[in-house]
Amino acid sequence: MNAGCITMTDRKAGRPSSLAIFLALCGVLCSIVSCARPAPAKHPAEVVEIQGTAFTVRISAFPEEHGGFVPGAYYRFESLPSGGKSWVPAMEFRHDDPVPIPRQDVKFLTPKSAYAFMGWKYTVTTDGGNHWHVWNAEHDLAGWRCCNYRLIKEVELEPNGAGKMFLRPIPGRSGEAPELVTSDFGWHWTAQPPRDSSK
Repeated sequence: MNAGCITMTDRKAGRPSSLAIFLALCGVLCSIVSCARPAPAKHPAEVVEIQGTAFTVRISAFPEEHGGFVPGAYYRFESLPSGGKSWVPAMEFRHDDPVPIPRQDVKFLTPKSAYAFMGWKYTVTTDGGNHWHVWNAEHDLAGWRCCNYRLIKEVELEPNGAGKMFLRPIPGRSGEAPELVTSDFGWHWTAQPPRDSSK
């Protein structure tokens, strides 16, 4: 018997103690949580600023830390309102692959309104970048389930808030429609009824 070796076992049955089992389960749980979605790096690999007439939108690309052989990236959208001193969060999207910053998908409608989209998320402001509303297909598109990283193809909005969202549906996937419409700047989107080809 090695007197210097201490193990957490049940002395009566020689089995691991409850504390040892609990600590082991905690370790497994922490490993699962940490591996489920790698965290973004502390510093961005690339930053792009898009200047509007009254405020600026910034997109920062953060590579994943410990993302395995093919790490993804986080894309953080922010705005700097006119006269503001700090950046306002607008949206964050994680992509499985590091892709170019989608600066072309940031659109200014008026001096106070703008929108942006990436993957299955869309964000819009109507007060000069002070506040943003995020539409997320995971929660806001009935029957849709992750993932389709190219879901939103294009968004067209009018200054009065009416517009359309064009999607890239994957055949056979539930919840995906080719086109959505809005009347409130994209706070809410509804599926466009299919066109009647007989007319």
